[in-house]
Amino acid sequence: MDDEDLVDVEIAHEAPDDISDAYTSEASEFPFHRLTVVANRLSAGQPDTELRSLSSVDEEQVKLLEHQVDAAHRALFEMDGKALLADEVGLGKTIEVGMILKEMHYRETDDSVLILTPAQLAKQWQGELREKFGLDFVCNYDGEFQGFDAHDRIISSIDTAKSDRYRHSVLSRNWDVLVLDEAHYVKNEDTDRYELIDKLTYDYAFFLTATPIQNELTDLYNIVSLLRPGLFGSRETFHHYFVDNGQDTLVNRNELQQRLHQVMIRNRRAETDIDFTNREIDTRTFQPSNSERELYEAVTDYVREAYSEDRGQKLVLMMLQKEVVSSPAALKKTIRKQLDANNELTHRSELETILEKIDAIETVTKQERLFDIVEEAREHVEMGRVIVFTQFRATQQQVLESLQEQGYTTHAFHGGHSSQEKEDIVDRFREEGGVLVSTDAMSEGRNLQFCNIMVNYDLPWNPMKVEQRIGRIHRIGQKREVFVFNMALEDTIEEYVLERLYHKIDLFQQTVGELSTILTRLEDSGKGFEDEIFERLVNADSDANLENDFEAMAVDLEEQQELSEKVENFNSAVFENFDLGATDD
Repeated sequence: MDDEDLVDVEIAHEAPDDISDAYTSEASEFPFHRLTVVANRLSAGQPDTELRSLSSVDEEQVKLLEHQVDAAHRALFEMDGKALLADEVGLGKTIEVGMILKEMHYRETDDSVLILTPAQLAKQWQGELREKFGLDFVCNYDGEFQGFDAHDRIISSIDTAKSDRYRHSVLSRNWDVLVLDEAHYVKNEDTDRYELIDKLTYDYAFFLTATPIQNELTDLYNIVSLLRPGLFGSRETFHHYFVDNGQDTLVNRNELQQRLHQVMIRNRRAETDIDFTNREIDTRTFQPSNSERELYEAVTDYVREAYSEDRGQKLVLMMLQKEVVSSPAALKKTIRKQLDANNELTHRSELETILEKIDAIETVTKQERLFDIVEEAREHVEMGRVIVFTQFRATQQQVLESLQEQGYTTHAFHGGHSSQEKEDIVDRFREEGGVLVSTDAMSEGRNLQFCNIMVNYDLPWNPMKVEQRIGRIHRIGQKREVFVFNMALEDTIEEYVLERLYHKIDLFQQTVGELSTILTRLEDSGKGFEDEIFERLVNADSDANLENDFEAMAVDLEEQQELSEKVENFNSAVFENFDLGATDD
């Protein structure tokens, strides 16, 4: 912000039709300033462009890096509260937004805030803002969520916000602040997502994406135009001036970067002093016992038959297929619940047979092999700290009991704990060491850099969830090499997912942002990643067909990964030599 910009004024303007007018003069848009910031400046007699809330940020919760502080400052005071935060993956764009929102809250300029994210990241945003910045938001997945007109600080999936149920109430409010994560989701002006953002009314906006360009340069135009209408003129003018021969060649790059400098902040890993530690992956597959093999085959046969007769119970059947490779305890709990709830249940005899096969299992192979890993940790790692992730509470309890019988110090973490209880559990794990066995409630919004070993006891079918687990320990602030152990039973759906899909795209070396790009492309067909896995399982009429189906899915993944890499290469070309600092007057 400059001193001469103290007047609150917003001038509507038409996009210039003449190319020379559009790209040889300063943008005609004047910013709309926060009244309280202006008042503070006037009372002080000089510009107030310091981040005054920095002193209130808990350094134990978040270590602020120079590029993050700079980005927050520029977004607020040089871009007047409308900025595209386009740092490369892993540099902490969420932290930058947290600092921005903390400062606005400090200055009382955030009466209503709407944060829109992909569904799988909504709860993570909520946890990060609460724990690192003391900012409380209600999430649309919370039980207390009562609608977009009932709360002033909301985090929601963008698809919930655009739904028929909520769209009207979202659009009827004038929001002080809009935050849009993964802004490339609105790159297409013909989608409902784009239309929602275009029609929203707000004073300040912060868009986040590591890939402002996904397919073509027009993606960038669409995203920026939502933030700063008119900055690039009309779509036709933009395309004619910056793109040559169907986007095979980028022209007038310097002019493009000068325009982008008014609205976009992009930091690169190579230009920061962040040193990410190595990540070592150790995948261990085990031959199941004969009784475990019989149980797996019985459950898979039942799931295929039941799904062919009633596709409405897809979620329950998918759950059974995941539980059978997690633990007999988890599977038994679900089947017993089904039998007790419905005396007229179809396939009752098959489910009772499965229960008998569960009871016939004397030794749980994964459980025995887990001892090998935690014993290695106890011998070689400070305080023997290991985090074991499972998707199921019954599996968690079974693993905890077996570890306790072997004399290990254990800690349980799950979604049923209160916020304070979760804090206490993490503190005890830090102080006492041992093994923390957690459900995926731990995979969102927790920083556990004091531990560097984790185990995927069972494997989520959603790659994003796997990376979120790993991200608890492999993140900025981790000083040691990180070890990730994956456990799977041979010749099961778990091994197919692990070996034929995840390792094909080198999942365990990807980041959340990179995975999001790959999965977004793959799911453009409307079918989710987990749905795709399940459909291939139930429709395969032989092991050979199932293997071929997964190979085909792996090829699709590889193609999307190659496209994602091409996008990043094109982004690099567009933003090469992009001026990251403030321009001189």
